[in-house]
Amino acid sequence: MATLKKSLVIVLSIALFLLALMMVKNVYAGKPIISLNSPVSFPVDI
Repeated sequence: MATLKKSLVIVLSIALFLLALMMVKNVYAGKPIISLNSPVSFPVDI
């Protein structure tokens, strides 16, 4: 059970690291940090 928890923590940390890396890459590219990777911007009319 401990190994499952450990692997889960490792996977989560890797995912967070990749997410942070993509955010930094977007900032250096001059894009907004939060983007849905789509060329179409969704209208916000509610």
